Amino acid sequence: METYNLSLIKSDDFKTYLNQPLDINFSESIAVSSVLTRITDLNSYSPLERSAFSIELQTTGDMTMRPQGIYRINHPVKKELDVFLVPIGIDNKGMKYEAVFS
Repeated sequence: METYNLSLIKSDDFKTYLNQPLDINFSESIAVSSVLTRITDLNSYSPLERSAFSIELQTTGDMTMRPQGIYRINHPVKKELDVFLVPIGIDNKGMKYEAVFS
């Protein structure tokens, strides 16, 4: 399984996939479909060459709120990304999670 170096990823790497599905693996046996609903460029400091940004994912039909932690999302080009996801709310579509890349 190939993972990607998060210090190299940029908000542009996600823009093609806005409103498209990205699976979240909460464990080896639990994979949940989600949709990339938002990409936000942040005006905060980053020691990296790229700017800080965040993404928001919303599960499709899964109402389970999982605790914040490092989970794997499957990006069509960048492969598996192990990111720190924080639950930020629920609505009638599913649970929302945010990842901040700083």
